[in-house]
Amino acid sequence: MAKPTATQRKRAQRKDPYWDALCEVWPHILTAYNDFKDKKPVIEYELPRKMIYAFPAADYSNGLTERTRDKTRQLHRQATAAGEFLVFVRDTEMEVLRSYVLPVEEQP
Repeated sequence: MAKPTATQRKRAQRKDPYWDALCEVWPHILTAYNDFKDKKPVIEYELPRKMIYAFPAADYSNGLTERTRDKTRQLHRQATAAGEFLVFVRDTEMEVLRSYVLPVEEQP
């Protein structure tokens, strides 16, 4: 399967109810990532509490279901190889866990 183009990603982001929430706290997410950059963390933004957590990738993956765990490990490997990082938005009210692979340097 081909990677989505920049235009396709932008269209998807406009339809994503969590994208704006992520953008609002982007500087804090980037700080959390940079604080543990050498450990290549997974970042989680928890809603509605608006809490940001940095987890070791293996620990975070191990807490997921088997199907999600395998996909998360794959995404994390690809993201780190490309100089990007993995961010999850966990909406505890809607019971949603959504992943994003984002560049380290830029604002989404």
